[in-house]
Amino acid sequence: MKTKRLALLGAIVATAALALAGCSTSGGSEVQSGTSISVAQNGAMTTMNALTATGYATYNSNISYMFQSTFNYYDDKPKLVKNTQFGTYKVESTSPLTIKYTINDGVKWSDGVPVNASDMLLAWASSITKYNKDKVNFGSVNAGSGTDLITKTPTISDGGRSMTVIFDKPYVDWEPVTALNPNLPAHIAWELAGIDKKTGTDAQQALIKAIQDNNTADLAKVADAWKNKWNFTTTPADKRLLVTDGPYEVVKLTKQYVTLQANKDFNWGPKPKIEKITVRFIPDQTAQVQALQNGEISVLYGQATADTVKALKGLKGVESTTTPTATFEHVDLTFNNGGPFDPKTYGGDAQKALEVRQAFFKVVPRQEMLDRLIKPLASNATLDDSSLFIPGQDGYAESAKNNGSSEYQKVDVAAAKDLLAKAGVTAPITVRFAYANDNPRRQGEFQLIQASAKAAGFNVTDVGKPTDQFFDPTVGIGSGKYQYDATVFAYQLTSSTVTQSEANTTTGNAYNYQGYSNPAVDQLWSQAKVAKDIPSAIPLQQKIDAYLWKDASTLTLFQLPDVSAWSTKISNVKDAPYAPNIFWNFWDWEVKK
Repeated sequence: MKTKRLALLGAIVATAALALAGCSTSGGSEVQSGTSISVAQNGAMTTMNALTATGYATYNSNISYMFQSTFNYYDDKPKLVKNTQFGTYKVESTSPLTIKYTINDGVKWSDGVPVNASDMLLAWASSITKYNKDKVNFGSVNAGSGTDLITKTPTISDGGRSMTVIFDKPYVDWEPVTALNPNLPAHIAWELAGIDKKTGTDAQQALIKAIQDNNTADLAKVADAWKNKWNFTTTPADKRLLVTDGPYEVVKLTKQYVTLQANKDFNWGPKPKIEKITVRFIPDQTAQVQALQNGEISVLYGQATADTVKALKGLKGVESTTTPTATFEHVDLTFNNGGPFDPKTYGGDAQKALEVRQAFFKVVPRQEMLDRLIKPLASNATLDDSSLFIPGQDGYAESAKNNGSSEYQKVDVAAAKDLLAKAGVTAPITVRFAYANDNPRRQGEFQLIQASAKAAGFNVTDVGKPTDQFFDPTVGIGSGKYQYDATVFAYQLTSSTVTQSEANTTTGNAYNYQGYSNPAVDQLWSQAKVAKDIPSAIPLQQKIDAYLWKDASTLTLFQLPDVSAWSTKISNVKDAPYAPNIFWNFWDWEVKK
């Protein structure tokens, strides 16, 4: 899995009432009747709601990208493209920042109920901290993001198709407002909450009223439904859970694959050409290549090995690419589980816990992992020496130079032992290490870390799980039921925005799986997101980056190259640096005649 970071790209527009409709996307041609293809990805889909803190995973987001409609998306340049067939947004004022979002007439959920402001209002409510704690808790990955600057309940107009929001302060990342895109149908959320018997548009109105009245009793039930009801790994008996508003509809889900079929009524965005797409969950890259060679799949996407690349080059009738992506591998340590990196283990001695964390990072063989696992795929790959920026991004070079990452360039067993001695902690120190153990690269990473850390007195034990369990919202990372002290996975950026790392590094956020907390970091984030523009925010991000390294909370490793391959019988397949990578233009995919 690649867990995606929050991404809301944009800049504050200086002219009031400036329309941001932009260029309309093309509707495309009609669906090719009877056409179907299969695509392979590494991990299984576990939820229809990819915005819960535990469901916010690439393997879920790839699928939801095909069954949801949004105000905009990124192409392969990457350039932000506005989908004005779905709706528009307009800056009504810059002081205070006021944005009006309008969903076009005729846009509807697959059960025929209109997509409207009730769905946007639910998206807003589910994303603010006020409704992500205590009695009302949506458990949203967006909690604590820029939508917290919208403290006044948004207003509804234009017959229920528009919603206007007012930010208390300027917000550098207000566009593309992913937190305000309708991701789940409001009427279904109300129905599943079991509050009354209202359905359809009546349920939409009931939900609007509950939010406007701050009816926490009803909203607690809605939040519970939003957070839990859409989590499943097989086709649910309740078909309301499959109601969507995008180009495709989910028609079958198993633990091995998900099948999507073109929505025959869809005309509010780029129209897909292939009638049916099945995404197969194949963790083993060798098995993916074999399936492509045998014609069992048409498109292969994901995390590959050198053997995979070599095998692909030998296949006839197959095109392949190795693309640098905005995805980076990292090792995270857990601060709040009573383990070796938790201050509570040492009677609340934060300095002692810090020195143990630093000692562990001293023996993570970053360079060896890069040389053995990544360079065979991308010979020019380098270590990633920032927790907030990726190599080549504005702000990276200066941050990497000054953030303290230089302390972890090479394995230093002697320094690790000195730190442990200083802390008064004796070996062996057991570290439970979590990872996706059916992923060959993660297997290699674990083995290299285990062997290297042993020399300093760390007993790194294997508590890995298969990918589908590792990221399972109910039992995987972030669920509270998976006991581990260190883990490795990847973050996948969806844009070059300021606040994309805010959720996983701020105190108490549901997406902060580590239990990391630093009031200085929290304060810097509150300043960065109200910066006038991205260049103004970079110095603040660099300060945050330095704290993350100083606190030894997360150790970035390297960017991951994505290897994609497809049958020459399929046209218009293109990879892209930002998520959802190869899926970004699925509507252009076409079976050659």
